[in-house]
Amino acid sequence: MHSMQRPWLAGLEPVDAQSFSTASLSRARADELASLLGPGPAGWAVELGALMAARITSAIPELAVDAVATEVRRGCEAVAVGTLIALARDTDVTFAAMSEVLTGPAEVVARGIGVEHMLRSIHIAHAAATEVLLDAAERAIPEPQRFSEMRRINDLLFGIVDVVTAYMSTEYARAHEAWLTSSTALRMEVVEDLLSGNEIPLGRATRVLGYDLSRWHLAVIAWTSGDTPADPTQLHTIAAEVLASAGCVSTLVLPVGAHRVWAWGSRTAVPPMPTDAVAVVPPPGVRVSTGLGAIGVDGFRRSHHQASSAARVGIMSTRDEWLVRYDDLDVVAMLSADLAAAGEFVVRELGALAGPGESVAVVRHTLKCYLDRDRSLAGTSDHLHVARNTVAYRVRRAEELRGRPASDRRLQLHAALVLAHELGDAVLPRTSSD
Repeated sequence: MHSMQRPWLAGLEPVDAQSFSTASLSRARADELASLLGPGPAGWAVELGALMAARITSAIPELAVDAVATEVRRGCEAVAVGTLIALARDTDVTFAAMSEVLTGPAEVVARGIGVEHMLRSIHIAHAAATEVLLDAAERAIPEPQRFSEMRRINDLLFGIVDVVTAYMSTEYARAHEAWLTSSTALRMEVVEDLLSGNEIPLGRATRVLGYDLSRWHLAVIAWTSGDTPADPTQLHTIAAEVLASAGCVSTLVLPVGAHRVWAWGSRTAVPPMPTDAVAVVPPPGVRVSTGLGAIGVDGFRRSHHQASSAARVGIMSTRDEWLVRYDDLDVVAMLSADLAAAGEFVVRELGALAGPGESVAVVRHTLKCYLDRDRSLAGTSDHLHVARNTVAYRVRRAEELRGRPASDRRLQLHAALVLAHELGDAVLPRTSSD
């Protein structure tokens, strides 16, 4: 049946016109949704999924960490999209229409997160979806049809809760049993204790891990940013290759769910050094971050936290590079630890220089290059391959947009430009056309 059986669905519009382009669903699913409902309702469904995920991660911090949060978002989006399709076609939601929710339990189990948090998340998502859908229906549906349509929505959502609860409970139990029978479980428990600073006998930790913690360490994180999990051997291979290129002679590699591995490499006399000279290039969608070399248990922990910070920045970065090194991004990582505050700082320091448009971006980039080279017109001209007069003009234009000379709060200005250059839209203000 066509969606016009419920014409009010066709009038749903997202707050952000670009919401549909940020969908985490596969391209085929996204195209199917748009062809059935149109871009407006499709974008609205994506925003509903994002709201459901935000409510969950706000109420349950255990589900707000990296790959787990990604799976929560994918699952919520799949449920929101499946709900709208079912309403449009006047059918029940089949589990095949929202199968993405089943990729979450493996990530949850691997992080030691209890099933109670996952089941609570279903009810939080249900409450959010009910609130938003019934509110939209009340505004859009004529009164004679309103009660029956709202009852249909309510029945459909409760049916989804039953289906998702049953499937996810079964999948959690299966994943948990597989996890407990794996030696990875014990090794990850020891690693989590080490990373959290919990007291653990060094000898026992070394025996369980098969890895000498007294040496110099370099931490690496490899992950996939694609829609489907990477082959675990691909993540293991590229992590080991990055560690080998840094001079490591012993390695520890642990899978963390289906999309990520944590790895460490060690050597005895001198610290391993991250390098870009890696012989193996990973397949598309696989990325790697590195920390810095450091010694002992504290170094094991500190290098991992640095690699985690580099991965966080790398996910947001405008760079199209698969290898993300903390020593390249340490300042950005520290400045963006509070991303909302970083965005406010960028806008405050740059003023209109933080605005949209290619011409403003060129002027902004030129000013950054100019400050990078200690305000050398000649050096900036050589780097950008433009005339010195062009550089001088762009610097003056940048100062006009900012409303202050480049010498005013120069350190803060340079930091704001670095953040804008590295993180782009993550810290620049959004406009109504974005």
